Amino acid sequence: MRAARYFGPRDFRLVEVERPVPARGEVLLRVRAAGLCHSDLHIIFDELGGFPIPAPLTLGHEICGEAVELGEDVTGIEIGRRYAVFGPVGCGNCAYCRAGRDNLCTGSRWMGIARDGGYADYVAVPAQALVPVPDAVPDAVAAVATDAVLTSYHALLTVGRLQPGEGVAILGVGGLGLNAVQIASALGAVVLAVDIDERKLELARRHGAAVALDSRQLDPQQPPLDRPITLVADFVGNDQTKLLAQQLVARGGRVVLVGLASVGGPLLALRDISEEIAVLGSFWGTRAELATVLDVIARGLVRPRVETHPLEEILTWVERLRAGEVESRVALVP
Repeated sequence: MRAARYFGPRDFRLVEVERPVPARGEVLLRVRAAGLCHSDLHIIFDELGGFPIPAPLTLGHEICGEAVELGEDVTGIEIGRRYAVFGPVGCGNCAYCRAGRDNLCTGSRWMGIARDGGYADYVAVPAQALVPVPDAVPDAVAAVATDAVLTSYHALLTVGRLQPGEGVAILGVGGLGLNAVQIASALGAVVLAVDIDERKLELARRHGAAVALDSRQLDPQQPPLDRPITLVADFVGNDQTKLLAQQLVARGGRVVLVGLASVGGPLLALRDISEEIAVLGSFWGTRAELATVLDVIARGLVRPRVETHPLEEILTWVERLRAGEVESRVALVP
């Protein structure tokens, strides 16, 4: 079968490999769609500050597939049914998993990051990572929902504790950020969308942002909303956006860091301390939240934008994503 594999920094290729056989507790999925993520770029181009990535490795952590074979001791999974894959997997036994925080599992091997992922014709997945896909949710949307929507939902609702009516700034309105605009708007927040790409800003306006503004035209001392910005979510994560997030947020507010464009960054310690600004990290989301996200999408409350392309074009779309030529989200279809 075909698989797009990472062999080391800047060495990412589509190759032929053996079709996997599901081990005990695993399910073999025929991949129906796999989302392309900026995190994959950070792996391919060695931008994770030394975070260990095994090689060779099939990348792709946003997966929707059809169950075609069950490993030993698997129950509750239906052959022929579509499933979304909860990327962090979760062991189910550690204290974090037992507390419902399986995105922080201490024993997890993340799909497409620590174990072979979904840029392939088939992938073997632990059964506990599978979430049924509602009939109303297309394959490509289900795939990107496992990260591009789940991560935004978790950042805003669980970590950011978003409340209806509050002012929220979303920094970076690409794939994740545009979904965050939709989620925040749907929940009654007043949203400021910030980017440097006018095409993305126009999409944010069309998807619920009250104001969408180029960051180079933004005075953080005078935010352009009719209320204080009490929650800022940074979906870029470079030094400039981390600084802007801390400048924009109101006294007593929350800054949620999601993007990984740089592994360091500035800290406005005096302001953060004296004005009790909480700077919070947010990682992915939980399996329970993924089920909620798929239901929200099925009911039409959030409509993720995704374009599909053949798996054999993955190298082209990696380069286009890196060049900033993708407005929303891309899913590769075997």
